Amino acid sequence: MYSILNLVLLFFVIPAGLFFASNKIVPLEIFIYNNLLLYFIWIFSYINWDIKIPVLNKKEVVTVLLVIITIGIIPFIFVYGPYINLKNLLLIDVYKTRTLVTENVSNMYTAYTYSWYSKVLIPIIIVFCIYYRKRTALVFSFVFLMFLYLCGAHKMVFLGTFAVLLFYKYDYFRKTYLLIKFLIIVAIICIVLAELFDSHYFWSISLNRVFMLNPLIDYCFFDFFEGKPIYWSTSFMSRFIEYPYELSPDHIIGRDYLSNPKVNANTGIIANGFKNAGLIGIFINISFVSLFFSLLNYFRISSKFYGMFIVLIFTFTNASLTGSILTHGLLILFVMCMFVLRKTEYSLK
Repeated sequence: MYSILNLVLLFFVIPAGLFFASNKIVPLEIFIYNNLLLYFIWIFSYINWDIKIPVLNKKEVVTVLLVIITIGIIPFIFVYGPYINLKNLLLIDVYKTRTLVTENVSNMYTAYTYSWYSKVLIPIIIVFCIYYRKRTALVFSFVFLMFLYLCGAHKMVFLGTFAVLLFYKYDYFRKTYLLIKFLIIVAIICIVLAELFDSHYFWSISLNRVFMLNPLIDYCFFDFFEGKPIYWSTSFMSRFIEYPYELSPDHIIGRDYLSNPKVNANTGIIANGFKNAGLIGIFINISFVSLFFSLLNYFRISSKFYGMFIVLIFTFTNASLTGSILTHGLLILFVMCMFVLRKTEYSLK
């Protein structure tokens, strides 16, 4: 739980604090809500769960998952094949590829399973392949993950791949220290490039998204939906409550605050909670996420999966709760944690 609290501090509390301190118009309440998420997760970690469910055999699970993913990835070849750009591997033309995919691809199967494969199942396979020294399976898994990255050029998949590999060793405490050290080095590189070469590209694709853009979009959502929540009318309540706007919430923010209605201004669980039900929505989302992390803490998952949880925390900063559960793999992750990753803290030494 120590590592999760530190990740929440890094990706929620500190960005909100920096944004509040640098902008006089930003209300203090947004910073407080991010702090509440930290405190709720800490308090919920003391829940004493008692779940008695058998854990599946790890080696057999890896084989089965590889077969499932090999078959399941075939539709991606046909759907995304025309838009694959190998330059994306060098982080070139990333937004161009994402625009092409957004405008031309609409497939329910790939939309739902993309994150299941890229953020949960394949990273889990990679960790087990490294531990059990399954080199061939490891190579296939890495190739699959890079292919999925090229299917839309989602940087989080690209960076998440290397996060899983880089944070395979050491315990949770050491990995948290290394992550902080890494972020400091990235910040120094950004400053040097900006000051000496007047180049802001590296900043724009790295720390800007986490520490500046996320809290900015959070503020935009709080400002727009103040006093006019939509009560989940774009998701599971759409049959009962009519959505009052022509554009989706993300595109409304893009139009009214970022001067571009084509911008998909994603925001995280706190601003999404406020958008849907004000303070009640915030507390619902915070409580659910805290409960989720409480269960993960009980499952005693090996620190070898630390890189995957970095991706999970980042997902919570730019996706709604319902979106995280269904399309970003939270439900699949919970199932895998319960039946496969549980007690790996003791079995994967």
